[in-house]
Amino acid sequence: MKFLPISLKEGKMYYNNFKEFDVVFVSGDPYYDHPLSGMAIIARLLDKKGYKVGIISQPEKDRDYIKCGRPKYFFCITSGLLDSMLANYTPMLKKRERVHVPERALMVYTQKLKENFKDVVTILGGVEATIRRFTHFDYKENKLRRGILNDTKADLLLFGSAERSILELLDEMKKIKIEKFDRIKSQLELDSIEGAAFRVKKDEINNKIRKLPSYEDCIKDKQKFNLLTRVTYLLPDESFIEKCGEGYIQHNRPCHTLTEKEMDFIYSIKFARRLHPDSKNFSANSKMLKRLNNSVIIGRGCWGSCSFCVIPLVQGKEVAKRSKESIVKEIKALYADGVKHINDLTLPTINMYGSRCALYKHKNKMHSPIVDEEIIVYDKKDYCNQSCVGCKFRVINDDLYPLLVEIEKLNKKHKDTSLELRSAIRHDIILNQKKLFRKIMEFTSRLKIAPESLDDNVLKQMNKSTASAFKEFLEEFKKINKEQGTNKNLVPYFVAAHPGSTKESMEETKKFCDENKIYVNLTQVFTPTPGTVSTAMYCTGENPLTKEKVYVPRTFREKKDQKNILLNNEKEIIDENG
Repeated sequence: MKFLPISLKEGKMYYNNFKEFDVVFVSGDPYYDHPLSGMAIIARLLDKKGYKVGIISQPEKDRDYIKCGRPKYFFCITSGLLDSMLANYTPMLKKRERVHVPERALMVYTQKLKENFKDVVTILGGVEATIRRFTHFDYKENKLRRGILNDTKADLLLFGSAERSILELLDEMKKIKIEKFDRIKSQLELDSIEGAAFRVKKDEINNKIRKLPSYEDCIKDKQKFNLLTRVTYLLPDESFIEKCGEGYIQHNRPCHTLTEKEMDFIYSIKFARRLHPDSKNFSANSKMLKRLNNSVIIGRGCWGSCSFCVIPLVQGKEVAKRSKESIVKEIKALYADGVKHINDLTLPTINMYGSRCALYKHKNKMHSPIVDEEIIVYDKKDYCNQSCVGCKFRVINDDLYPLLVEIEKLNKKHKDTSLELRSAIRHDIILNQKKLFRKIMEFTSRLKIAPESLDDNVLKQMNKSTASAFKEFLEEFKKINKEQGTNKNLVPYFVAAHPGSTKESMEETKKFCDENKIYVNLTQVFTPTPGTVSTAMYCTGENPLTKEKVYVPRTFREKKDQKNILLNNEKEIIDENG
């Protein structure tokens, strides 16, 4: 499978009757042509739909920005799979080495493109655009920043999973003559495009759309920032208007969850499934990505509601799933190509595959530009507190079980083939899926889980289940190991210095691990990430949902000490304290 073109010269070789690209993607990541890459998915989808697509990855010099020329419709700009500030700085704000994405990548890329191509249309997308679309707290600067559209001066932002959004936008743009964005904006029916954020004038504001506290309000009063966080968290399907200075940004409702048919179509598209040879740090990145090449995506989204997590913002809170048939077909094709080992079935939380919220019960018809037909999506009209785990309306299915059975049959049919599950499970949910738990254990060599903490006060702020639920899980894990005659390891992931966490709470977690013979080596210091409830806690010292005051570890010294307690690294604590 050929890569998509990365220059005008390659465009002429790849496409018939080539004059210009329709869309050019600019990304801070290397070009990894694989369904694990959001940019690759959308680029391949547009190519499949007949658009001419160019790729600019890891641009650094002026010549990098012009090698694909001026696109007919727009540049689509993303910093990559990570927010560019998180990519550049550790939780202790030390600069990372060998990073090829600039700080504030969306600002840098947009400015460079506007300099080289006068009045070209620029569209932001991806993780950084999504989590920074509202007024947000910036950890590096330790202050609130304006929504990213204000800082970049880009024309439009498509947030979350943007497959439908970008196709709808292109459908509108094909009907008109492309000029400066301000001249064509009124012809694009932006109000109807889910997952779009754009500037509106005061006299264009729809008074039915809920208004958020302005950037200036949040700067003057942190309670207003907590209000903004609370409103956007509790009303994830709403549209919003946010004022900044004299301008206004309209944020349309997020895209409805993709249907199974749409997911099957997207993931049936062919990919090279490898890193482009012109990528910077090719050898190091190839080695890192090698274990991901044969991963098979089975869905996206997570309803775990962890206070610190951006996955619901980026992939959606409901799980969009591929059909069992589509997944099995992809695995068959990989085996036919000589692949012997499937690295993983990828979903943020694998035992959420097939689950749904029963409150999404109101049918809504819409046209899908992905499958080019009418589809049924569902709306939630009942208010809820968005705390999904344990909710009576949360329908938990074991749909993963029959899928694993089918893969088992495939592995028997194809000699020397195997599957290893590496995606994490949610340990409190799996207690209601004990048959599935046993089947998952058959396909894993070590089980990944993320208890994050084992102190109930911290778990409350994280919106995670209790330490007693984890203890119950441990007993079940040991029981299954015994039943299956195995001694598989548990790989727990913990977070140090989360709001609410103290040295005493870390000692409580460490004590729990020692008493239950849990080996700890995966520990991350909490990094305030734009858009999350935990980050609002870090900024304001108050939980925006419960309005209770929360202790916040702020000094690097305390953050390190909390991590070292869990890792039992007492020498470092003593040495660094002098």
